[in-house]
This record gives sequence, structure tokens and C-alpha cells, in this order.
Amino acid sequence: MANYAPSTRMRIADLMTGMHVKTTDAILTATHFTDTTQTEIFNIVGRVGITQLFIELTAAADANATQVVVNATFTTPAIAVNALCVKCTSIANLVAHQRITVIGAVGSAASLTDGPGVTDVNMSGLAGNMTILGGETAAGANTVGTIGMLGDDATQAATITATGHVYYYPMSEGAYISAIL
Repeated sequence: MANYAPSTRMRIADLMTGMHVKTTDAILTATHFTDTTQTEIFNIVGRVGITQLFIELTAAADANATQVVVNATFTTPAIAVNALCVKCTSIANLVAHQRITVIGAVGSAASLTDGPGVTDVNMSGLAGNMTILGGETAAGANTVGTIGMLGDDATQAATITATGHVYYYPMSEGAYISAIL
């Protein structure tokens, strides 16, 4: 790969792992990890296949037993909050570069990496599987919605920060995901 231009390497990555969208670095703070606080982090337009979805801590969590669930909500057409996972176990004392990873299997908890810098799960637990979100209306228009996170059970009070990441493939004409934060 050293002989390829950086733009060529990025295009190959898009084809292999999907388009990458992330929030602003370290934009998620203690405010977003507050008990019963819903934060929308990505826009979804149309039908997309998500290959990876995770929140990476950029500064450590405190000792409070906050849990996180990731969900999708659609405004066009109106589709109520739909959990993409069951809430993870407590993020208490997670360090920077540990991740809250959605594994995509219905009824499965979001996975917490067991150490910084290594994610040991794939979407749906199997390489190549994806979660499909959104779609097209009967008239052929793209659906419109968001991917968000809900803090639960306890509130982070310290200097926690995190960045949201999603890798996806567009599956309908004009489909995309964009960062809200």
C-alpha cells in the first residue's frame, strides 16, 4: 500500500470497511452520559447497511455505574425510538480508548472492550454481517432519522469524553449518514 496515494488508500478502505463518519473528536462529555439523557449523534438518510458502530472514550470514565444504549429514531416516516442493542454493562472506570460497541444482534448488549485500543467484536458477531437501517417510502423518497445514545442508571460527573464512529454502505439512491455533533 505504500505505493498508493493517500486518496487511493482511503477509497480502498471505503470499499472494504464502508464509509466512515465520526463525530467531532471528544465531543461527547459527561453531559451526554447523564442518566436518562438522549443524545442524537448521527443523521441517517435513506437505507444504509452499518458494518461497525461504536463510541470510543477519549478520556476516562469516573466510578459512576453509567450504562449506554444506542438507538435509531425516524422522523420521516415517524418511527419511535428503536434500540439497536441492549444497554451495556457499567462503563465505570473505563479508560481512554476503550469502546462501547454495538454488535447488532437483536437483544444483545453493547459490548465493552476489555482494554484500551482493541475491539474484539464485529457487528452481529460475524465478519461481513451488517445492520440495515432506514429505507424508502412508498413514493420512493428516502427515510430520515437519527442514531442516538441514551445514558442510563447513573450520571458521569468527571472528565469523560468520547467520539462516536460509524462505518456504513449506502443501500438506496442518495443514502448517507452524517455526524450531528
